[in-house]
This record gives sequence, structure tokens and C-alpha cells, in this order.
Amino acid sequence: MSGINWKGVDLNLLLTFEAIMICRSVSGASERLHLGQPATSYNLKRLRTLLGDPLFERQGNVMVPTQRALEVSPKISTVLSIIRDDILLPNAFEPQEYHDKFVIGLSDYAEQVFGPALFDQLLTDCPNSQILFKAVDPSNCESALESGDIDLAIGVFKTLPDTLLRTFLYRERHVCLFDNSVLKVDLPINLDDYLSTPQMVITANRELSSPVDITLADINKKRRVVLGSTRFLTLRHMLLGRRLLCVMAELVGRSAPQSDGITLCQAPIPIPDFDIEMISRLRDSEHPKQKWLTNRVQWVIQQKVTELVKQ
Repeated sequence: MSGINWKGVDLNLLLTFEAIMICRSVSGASERLHLGQPATSYNLKRLRTLLGDPLFERQGNVMVPTQRALEVSPKISTVLSIIRDDILLPNAFEPQEYHDKFVIGLSDYAEQVFGPALFDQLLTDCPNSQILFKAVDPSNCESALESGDIDLAIGVFKTLPDTLLRTFLYRERHVCLFDNSVLKVDLPINLDDYLSTPQMVITANRELSSPVDITLADINKKRRVVLGSTRFLTLRHMLLGRRLLCVMAELVGRSAPQSDGITLCQAPIPIPDFDIEMISRLRDSEHPKQKWLTNRVQWVIQQKVTELVKQ
């Protein structure tokens, strides 16, 4: 490899070779390449030196290829085909032709709310693809993106490195969820009933508290938290038939079947809203597949949010 004259390798030489093979003349190759005949002749001279073979012999008005030219011709055609069709492919993504996998990082909250809609739309658009929903949280999301384990992630993110791109999806608000056949309170629930009802929280650690407790402390109030869970999916099952209440993201409540009897209503205290975002690798943001996927996921989620808030 070290003995190859790489400085003498020029794509224009391969194009010249291809044109002469097709036209069997230097003048015809010049017209095909929109290049002056002296420049075409010069490229042929460089090719002969590079390959150590005359390559073409003039017989009258025809350039007849040598055995060496016939041997390298299909290989040069392959190289030029790869460059034209693969490396210099137009900046486009064809969903119907995609045969690979989409890997989307989701919390259990996001998978519950948006998983079915994302699956339906992506498989409709890309019928030959596979979709993988991968569990992520703030502790592993950045590393999963940077390593390429996931294509994008959806969730709540605070500070992010400059290597990641964030896209706003929607603003989430909190509501109260409870079984009102048990609580039997007027709606919306008032502060006294709220504080007197045992409560459940979704927590990622051992702390049975949330920003709700900070809000209550500011008005010298305190609630009684009796249950914590790391999973959103168990929420409604725990509330059903029990004197128990949970402050939860609104779309989690609205995404579940309403026939189970769980009531949603406005909280009696102001609880800050929060943004749901999509993050992806900045360095891949202009890749055709990545650009299509992020735009499609954003559209699907925003359509689903619109549908749910109308309920």
C-alpha cells in the first residue's frame, strides 16, 4: 500500500478512462466529459503512467483497449457507481425503501402515552422497518445517544451538552387522579379534601416527595404521602377502589381508557407545568434518515397531544 502513488490518483482519471472505453476515441470522450481534447489526452497520459500500461492503442480512428484496460474496466465502473449512487446520493430518505431499525428512547410515561401512535405511524410509513422502544432515564439518556444506541429520546431534560439537539414537543400540566366512587368529593377537589386524602407519588428514588411538597410548604400546608412507585403503569390500578390520590401529568391520565372510573380534575394548588422535549445528536441532524425521523416523531406526538387534550 505504501508504494502506491496516491497523489497521482484522481477521480477525473477514472472518468476519463470510462469515457474512452465507451466512446473508443479521445475526441468522443472529450465531448462526453465537456472537457478540452488536450486535457483528455493529458489525463490519459497520467493514467498510463499510474497503471504502467498503454491502456489504449490507436487503430485508425478507434482507441482499442489493451488486456489490462479490459481487466480494470469493470472495477473502475464499480468504483464510479459507488461514488455516484452511494457516496454522492441525493440528500433524501425514502421511507418505503428503509429496511433497518428505528430505536427510540422513552420513559415508561412517554411509551404509555405515545408508543402505540409512534408504532402505527412509523410502520405505516416504513413497512419494511422494525421499531424498538428502549427504556431511558436522565442517568443514561445522554450516553445512549452519544454511543448510537438510540436514534433519539423523548422526555424531560434540564442541562444538556452542546453535542445534543433539543426540540420542543409540548407543555405538560398536572392534574389530580382518584377514584371518586370512593372519595365522593365535589369537583374540582378542594384543598381540604386534597390534604385529607392519602397520596401516591411516582418517584425515581427513595424520596416520597415531589415539587408539589415545595408548593405546599410555601403556604404552610403538608400532605400525607403513603405510597411511592417508579412505574406509571401501576398508577391507575393502585387508585382504583382505594381512598388514594395522585398528582400526575395530564396526558398519562388521558391516555388510559376512561371506562375504569378514575376521575381527572384540576389540582387545588398551582403546580408548575413542564416541557416535554425530543433530543438527538447534533452531528447527525442533517442526515436524511435522522431529519425525517425527528420531523415525523414530532408530528405524531403533537397530533396525539391535540387528540388527548380534546377529550
